Amino acid sequence: MSAVVFYFYKFIISPLAFLLLQLFRPVLSGKLREMIEDRNAGFYQIKVAGSEASLAQSSPFWIHAASGEIEYARPVIRELKRQYPGTPVLVTYSSPSAKKILAGLSDVDVWASLPWDRSKTMDAFVTRWNPRALLISRTDVWPVLLQSVVQKNIPAILFSATFADNSSRLRGLTRHLTKYTLDRLTEIHCVSAEDIENLKTLSLRTPVIASGDTRFDQVFHRLENPKALKNELIPSPEEFIFIAGSTWPEDEAVIVPALGKLSATPVKTIIAPHETTAEHLEFLEKQIQAVGLSSVRYSQTAQWPENTVLLIDQVGILAELYTWADVAFVGGSFKKQVHSVMEALAAGLPVMVGPFHRNNREALFYQKKNFSSGMIVQVVHAVNDVVILLQRMKKLQPQTPQIKEEIRLEIGKNRNSTVRLISAIEKNLQR
Repeated sequence: MSAVVFYFYKFIISPLAFLLLQLFRPVLSGKLREMIEDRNAGFYQIKVAGSEASLAQSSPFWIHAASGEIEYARPVIRELKRQYPGTPVLVTYSSPSAKKILAGLSDVDVWASLPWDRSKTMDAFVTRWNPRALLISRTDVWPVLLQSVVQKNIPAILFSATFADNSSRLRGLTRHLTKYTLDRLTEIHCVSAEDIENLKTLSLRTPVIASGDTRFDQVFHRLENPKALKNELIPSPEEFIFIAGSTWPEDEAVIVPALGKLSATPVKTIIAPHETTAEHLEFLEKQIQAVGLSSVRYSQTAQWPENTVLLIDQVGILAELYTWADVAFVGGSFKKQVHSVMEALAAGLPVMVGPFHRNNREALFYQKKNFSSGMIVQVVHAVNDVVILLQRMKKLQPQTPQIKEEIRLEIGKNRNSTVRLISAIEKNLQR
């Protein structure tokens, strides 16, 4: 059955999808059109001295990361370059959103759009770059891609993979295509034993291993190699700091009124919006003013007075800002789906999330963990929930150093999945 579904995909679904995308491309816009055009053109960018031929001759490691999944791949790329300094790294993407990230990664030698999942284009790509191994980050596994590398006897490993028990990939006809595709892999490295249990319904031939989540290694690397922040704004140890990170308007509609109710409580707040457009910042400033508080923008101030919200109008420093705080709220969780809670947890912070958090494994898992704070991840549903939790955490302020250390030690148990993955790659290269 799995083979039948695969051939239906290969000869009907994939060609039909390709045809429709080409037909509608002229009227499409944004990232979808850019994705189509990148794939049509076979877009690639070489970042090192040399030619395509010399890179292919060196048999690069090929890493595929759809978009944000590049965050899981970064520590793997870094470790590959450390252990195999003479071997190039080729990274492919599915979404053009990854291009900005890839352009800034010095350890990537060449990056390219993943070809269309059709035999002709995929076989040509594999032959063109001659990779020694394919490593797929997280989820973006394509059936024809795996068929092409198997035919070339190239080891293919999926890493930091997750398979929820309610995943559509494990249901209906899709499960047969999932089984066919995953059985083409050399190994599957899942995040946890729960993922392995969920995959048992597919009766895979491919070895499945719980190796952990490589993004934790990236988060800790970032904390150990921080970007510089404005020294004049660093809070004193006596101050109690609340940070709301990666917020959307739906989150701010809950957080800002809560701050208004806390005006008599000595809590200093940082809000780091997900989008730092002028319009959004101006609207947020008006919201803050409406609840009787003032605000200053990070890039425009050298002081952070009491009862003043520090608005972050600069991207790329949220991980460092978490280290200033005592408790965090992670945004997206009153909108549609929560952003990653990893950075806040790795900084040792108890974390609040709104009701839309079931997309995030850590947000779910760490609700079950209780330490001195009484919480590691706590769900809030309304303004008063935020008020009550912040008042409670403020009363626990004398215990804050202990609380943060306990959380850091707990989250630190997730380190070194990259080392386990690299060991598996070495083993498969020696076969």
